[in-house]
Amino acid sequence: MTSAPTQQQLAARQSLAKELPRFSGDPSEWPIFISNYHYTTEACGFSQAENMLRLQRCLTGPALDTVRSRLVLPAAVPQVMETLRMRFGRPELLIKALLDKVRDIPAPKSDKLEGLIEFGMAVQTLCDHIEAANERAHLSNPSLLQELVEKLPPEQRMTWAKYKRDFECVDLKIFGDYMASVVQDAISVVSLESMNRKQNARDRPKMKGFVNAHAAGGPASSEEAWNESRGSFKSLTCLNCNKSGHRVRDCDAFKELSVDNRWRRIRTLQLCQNCLFNHGRRACRIRKTCDFEGCSFRHHPLLHSTRGPPQPSRIQIAETHTHRHSTSSALFRIIPVTLYGKRGSINTFAFLDEGSDMTLVENDVATSLGVSGTPRPLCLRCTGDTSRMEKGSQQITIEIAGTGQSQRHKLVNARTVDNLGLPCQSFQIEEAVKLHPHLTGIPIDSYWNAKPKILIGVDNLRLALPLKIREGNSAAPVAVKTRLGWCVYGPRGSGNRESYNFHVSKCGCDEELHGTVKQFFDTENVGIGPTGTLLTEQEQRALTVMETTTRRVADRFETGLVWKEDQVEFPDSYPMAVRRLECLERRMNRDPELKENLHRQIREYEAKGYAHKAAAAELESANHRRKWYLPVGAVTNPKKPGKTRIVWDAAAKVKGVSLNSTLLKGPDQLSSLPGVLLRFRLYRVAISSDVQEMFHQIRIRNADKISQLFLWRSDPSEKPAVYMMDVAIFGSTSSPASAQFVKNRNAEQHS
Repeated sequence: MTSAPTQQQLAARQSLAKELPRFSGDPSEWPIFISNYHYTTEACGFSQAENMLRLQRCLTGPALDTVRSRLVLPAAVPQVMETLRMRFGRPELLIKALLDKVRDIPAPKSDKLEGLIEFGMAVQTLCDHIEAANERAHLSNPSLLQELVEKLPPEQRMTWAKYKRDFECVDLKIFGDYMASVVQDAISVVSLESMNRKQNARDRPKMKGFVNAHAAGGPASSEEAWNESRGSFKSLTCLNCNKSGHRVRDCDAFKELSVDNRWRRIRTLQLCQNCLFNHGRRACRIRKTCDFEGCSFRHHPLLHSTRGPPQPSRIQIAETHTHRHSTSSALFRIIPVTLYGKRGSINTFAFLDEGSDMTLVENDVATSLGVSGTPRPLCLRCTGDTSRMEKGSQQITIEIAGTGQSQRHKLVNARTVDNLGLPCQSFQIEEAVKLHPHLTGIPIDSYWNAKPKILIGVDNLRLALPLKIREGNSAAPVAVKTRLGWCVYGPRGSGNRESYNFHVSKCGCDEELHGTVKQFFDTENVGIGPTGTLLTEQEQRALTVMETTTRRVADRFETGLVWKEDQVEFPDSYPMAVRRLECLERRMNRDPELKENLHRQIREYEAKGYAHKAAAAELESANHRRKWYLPVGAVTNPKKPGKTRIVWDAAAKVKGVSLNSTLLKGPDQLSSLPGVLLRFRLYRVAISSDVQEMFHQIRIRNADKISQLFLWRSDPSEKPAVYMMDVAIFGSTSSPASAQFVKNRNAEQHS
């Protein structure tokens, strides 16, 4: 007979997620699934009956098919877990999945440090799991080692050749240690200088196999929450307030909003207007209309308004590759599609454009699908003789199908670009049918703020050819059936809106030649050119912020964070910080020396006045719109054993927003290295010095400390305490500029 849970276990059930992460049978998902199962069972005291229900809700696909017949008796739970381990959790299966992941990662480029970091972390993960599984024979595989080395850029291969000279026997473990040092160096550069680059691939939802992450306790995803076969909700976590026990439709905080704000909220959370849940591009199973006061629209009664849904606002953003003019409101040829690649599929929207001579796909879509091709620089030229270069463009082949269709089509010689910048568009079929009866019966779904990620040009004109047409009067839109499905486009009413015209052409590589010549003259002019530099608008704003917020307080300087905008509003980052803390705690449990080191450093931070435990009154009186929790991380260097540095991940994102995304980098205030070398000739003695813990010598003003919170605890069973950093942190985009500014001002005051 199972003993009753203790008081401590009952308390743990209130803070830990009851649901297990989804497990479909993918071996790369096994470590997260099994560690979550054992940890929550022990911490919360779940019985066999409760575990049976948890397994019924989390298992899908082949995993569910394997043990379906046994998931009826609580006593069979141990046999179920053993069957899953034998079928999907064997070490050799996980190692094979990790090998495939490393092989599928595109070869990192010398000018793309994010790709080098991703590759290096994948190699480290592979080596760690090979050693943990006691399958060391894989570490001595010379062909595998050579295959991984050949993925590196030429300069990294040369560095590796020098590195391995110090070892008599070189294997995959030595290569993993080398990549760890490379990742350490790359992260330090990326975290300070390259945070405005495209989102790291590990954050993308389609990325799999990252076994060091743990997703327990976060908001349920659409896959976790929506049961395709039953048409019912499986999770009781509210996506609006992130509290358990109710859904959005029962959320008091959601009901207190006005109708207009409810519409804005569901668009921000990407919720379905019918069921108030996020099930992606899949059709909603709820077919009934609002029926409130006789309303015939298909939306939830909580969204009912006599004025109808609020129309989305249009923000005018000038792009170099768009041509717009004031004209009547119109619908563009936008159609929902599904793109296919090695890593699965993505639902998005396509822009059918006969003014473009080639097909363009955004880089993040191609990366998420695992599609890569031949690098070929591309010049985009538009009306007004304006153009821009896409140096990282690749020529790829990708498969496409209309949403809900089984027939796929190949898009050959498509080109990747960083950002298409295509206009967002909304369309509601019910309203369109009322205004234009000729659209009645068209099999097309409504959509809100659809932003196309692919532009299909005349090189794939066959997919855009009209197979059937429905026309109305001259002021009405036209419905056209293509091989990708139906789309409606044309005029839809009066009003001044933007229209876009896209033109693409290839050109030579004059810009690359220009850059080479400019670099040559920059080298020739070292020490003889003008020393002054022109500041950009953002650099001028950063300088103004630092000048107005920096002041001397006793023996220290105090400054403010360098915000991009005066008004900043962060989403709720507490759940993300809790998950990251739990991940770090699991790492510390595996490494007691690391655990003692980190706890000692936190105590030292408090003793030195770098951080303090925030009081409840202090948190309540602060600006809640700027409240941000920084995940705590630990960085080690294999070349410096025993030395561990605490870092704050200011690049961690929640709903696409991070602390670094709201901060300015600031102007470059460093002395030029050629100038320093030339001044060595002036006098007999040269003096060099270093500022110990330079960033931490600068205090942050009280108004901005609320954006530098972090969670910490000595006992994992307790609720995390909230700490506040009182000084500039490692990992913040603005810290280097603020440190240089304070150093220069201090020098000026003591000149």
